[in-house]
Amino acid sequence: SKKVVRRSGMSHGIKVGEVGATKAVRKAQKGASPFPGFGRPNAQEVRQLHTVLARHFGKRRAGRRRREILDTVVGTILSQNTTNTNSHRAFAQLKQRFPSWDAVRVAKPLHVQKAIRCGGLAPKKTKWIKSILKTLHKERGQTSMEFLRKLDKDSVHAELERFAGVGKKTSAIINLFDCNNPDMAVDTHVFRYAVQLGWAPTEKQRKRKGASKPWPAVTRDTVYAHLDATFPDDLKYSMHLILTDTEGGLPVVCGA
Repeated sequence: SKKVVRRSGMSHGIKVGEVGATKAVRKAQKGASPFPGFGRPNAQEVRQLHTVLARHFGKRRAGRRRREILDTVVGTILSQNTTNTNSHRAFAQLKQRFPSWDAVRVAKPLHVQKAIRCGGLAPKKTKWIKSILKTLHKERGQTSMEFLRKLDKDSVHAELERFAGVGKKTSAIINLFDCNNPDMAVDTHVFRYAVQLGWAPTEKQRKRKGASKPWPAVTRDTVYAHLDATFPDDLKYSMHLILTDTEGGLPVVCGA
């Protein structure tokens, strides 16, 4: 029988569960690439690379562990502009200091800042977190985002991205790890690998001769839209984790 590598995954300071039985994954409607006609990567190329990487680093499969969606949202906010180690510590201290998200919602900002200071940008992150918690409680009567589990991929993006501090990466992570919606989350590591592997157009290709207008600039958001449109849904979970939490490095130099 085929040996399965069992390991936990870390994404943006949040533990995403051990390898285990694969969860049923919803089919998600794919959007269009912002780079129409750009042929890389195609599905076969992604599958071939994943086969090689999984042989060395282990294929990542969604486990059965379930956590509050707010844990993921706050953890991802805390992961911004810092290391996984510092954001994990900030999240752990926040949960230790406050017994519930309601307690964070009504706490004085300075007390929240003190708990998460080790993760950097504490005043800004505190403002974002408390704004989310207060809005949820005002609109829904409870400080929870569990309702997102019933939403489709695009609805999750719309619901989350109205909040300051939450962008496409965070929304894609919630879809991928909490809502069973395939979504190719692109962080700094995935973005740099994509550029290095030729999965995003160069400046020359972007301003291709004969085109009526150039493709949009290559940013994390446009690369997210491109990879999400081109990656096979069944590999988005595993490829995201292999590219973001593998120790020892991959066949290209990320530099992140």
